Amino acid sequence: MATGRDTVPGMPEQLLLRSIGWRLLIVLLMALAAVPAQGDPGEPKAPPTLDAATTQALERLATLLAEKAEARAAAHARGDTATAAAIDVERKALEWQFAGLASRLDVQEFEAPAARRFDLQQEIEQLVRPLLQNLKEATAGPRRISELRERIELLQARQRIAEAAQRAAERTRDLLPAGGPARLRTELELAQRWRPAITTMRDEITVLTANLEQLQDAQKSVLQAATEWADVFVRTSGTSLLLCILVFAAVFFGLRHLADRLVGQGRDRGFVRRLVHVLARILVALVAVAATLVVPYTRNDWFLLAVGIVFLLGAGWVVMRMLPQLFEQIRLMLNVGGVREGERLIVDGLPFQIAALRFYTRLENPDLVGGVLRVPLQFLVGKRSRRSAPDEPWFPCRVGDVVLLADGSLGPVRTQTPEVVVVEHLGAPRSYPTVKFLELSPRNLSRGFVVDASFVVARELLPAVTTTVCERLEPALRAAIAQVVDPSLVRGLQVQFAAVTKDGLELVALCDCDGALAAHWFTLRRTMARAFVDACRAHGWSLPPPVSIATAN
Repeated sequence: MATGRDTVPGMPEQLLLRSIGWRLLIVLLMALAAVPAQGDPGEPKAPPTLDAATTQALERLATLLAEKAEARAAAHARGDTATAAAIDVERKALEWQFAGLASRLDVQEFEAPAARRFDLQQEIEQLVRPLLQNLKEATAGPRRISELRERIELLQARQRIAEAAQRAAERTRDLLPAGGPARLRTELELAQRWRPAITTMRDEITVLTANLEQLQDAQKSVLQAATEWADVFVRTSGTSLLLCILVFAAVFFGLRHLADRLVGQGRDRGFVRRLVHVLARILVALVAVAATLVVPYTRNDWFLLAVGIVFLLGAGWVVMRMLPQLFEQIRLMLNVGGVREGERLIVDGLPFQIAALRFYTRLENPDLVGGVLRVPLQFLVGKRSRRSAPDEPWFPCRVGDVVLLADGSLGPVRTQTPEVVVVEHLGAPRSYPTVKFLELSPRNLSRGFVVDASFVVARELLPAVTTTVCERLEPALRAAIAQVVDPSLVRGLQVQFAAVTKDGLELVALCDCDGALAAHWFTLRRTMARAFVDACRAHGWSLPPPVSIATAN
């Protein structure tokens, strides 16, 4: 049987088409590889207008920066270096905030990016960092908006508490005697604690509100963000992904086709050829994976490379967990396991021949309609096969054969598959699950059969039962059978004495018939019983009371 891997000699057109196809594929790969990978620059855009909140925040930050500069100069003049250093830290933070609002860029991250910790136990995290970074950047906007809202709500709550405390302190101050030390202390408390705290929180709320409005204005709709993300992905990792798919398909299928041509796919394969075939398949898979990873590496697409490495790590972990089962599958592939090619295997109660032992094994039962199964190799792990005898049947009957079942059904088999057998009984189809059909011990009458019937006569015929009775009964039965079926299809008829029973003397008639008379099974039995009664009446043979006519299958 020809397969897709077979070569057809004497057909240069097919060879020419194959050559053109491979050249076109190479040209396509080279063209796609020439496209440079592009990244999203993430450059800040100048605002078309400046809202009131941003203007107010910038004015306030500029004022605070001027105040911090004066305070720093005063501290230096006093020689207070510690205060000057603390003011420098605060001034630097205010400068970053002012520059961030003005340039719409995280200036602190731009000028002094946070150093990342490196741990020898986190090398895998270093490999997948591009993947995590992409995920972090994708959610940076919503996370920043949520943080700003939470911070503004917290500051507003604290501001309300501080303002309530200020009002309470002012009422307390007004109730105290004028000029007393308590009143002066309360006034000092208001001036040094509550008013500066409220002013600082109001300033911070103003700045955070401006940042929040900027982020909300810059935030895009879900559809627009998804569209832009898809566009960037297609221009960057999308091209690399397409190249990876093409490279993997070209290398994997090309090398597998070459390996199959070199190793061969014939049925008669020895151990060495099978071993080379398995090793070639493993090597082809490894080379295809390596060639696929080369694509994002050469294009500097670290995101896709990180995804590939994570996938390989997961696949390696799965392979390690399944190593015992994989070892057993390799033994099956080498035809040295419990299941071997060409032998007989029982699947779901039915016998099948192992026609081809591959990664997807082909099982065949020639006597069943659709009796070809294609099962994965792991399905055969733990099973056992054996050699089949030369004359061992694969199924007790074939389509068209007349069968007699233990439940009394008789008729031709209309169809038989690995799932169901349909028998036409008395003109109506009767379906049986295939395993249930075998449990009914089907008797195939189409290959020849014997109808046996037993009769009982009275004990008074004992002197003549082995001679006269049998000699006269046989032609009577033969004549009666010839009236209902073609006598040439009756291969033999015998009447013999069987035994002495409590009812009388038992006789057995055996009618050997050709398989063409299988459909007349019940007719032959009824005809033999009628002929026996007619012979008893004609020859005056008495029957025992009560009359007992028994038939056996």
